[in-house]
Amino acid sequence: MTSHKPLKSVSHNFGHSFISLMNHIGNDYFLGHLLKQARKTNFNRLEVDILKNTASPELLLTDTIRSSIENWNKWFPDLVKSSGSTMDFVSVAIMTIEFDLQKTRPFPSDNRYTENPFTCEIKIIDDRGKEYKHRHEGWWFPETE
Repeated sequence: MTSHKPLKSVSHNFGHSFISLMNHIGNDYFLGHLLKQARKTNFNRLEVDILKNTASPELLLTDTIRSSIENWNKWFPDLVKSSGSTMDFVSVAIMTIEFDLQKTRPFPSDNRYTENPFTCEIKIIDDRGKEYKHRHEGWWFPETE
């Protein structure tokens, strides 16, 4: 039987998987590609509408970044279903990734790299208006500068 309750874990698991080492593209991880583009454009915040499969701002959306977002958004309904819920319960699903470009530190294991702090927040609103939100925080650096 489907339930609304798993949507809380979906908000955690989608974000955790998206920013994890599972999201490797070509020569870097997704967050590395995004941080490199954020530093280049000075736009530090990406917003993804998972249900509409859209993201902004456009200046952050290289082909690599856009392709990864589209692939993960396609996986979202399967995650909801396998968690024991249904897309019929999901009215809104938004992911926001934001870097603090003003704050840097050397990467502890290799000071050739400079990393920035980031947050990744997933917000799901169900068909009853209830919000399920999870926030991940950490530091990241591009492997290719």
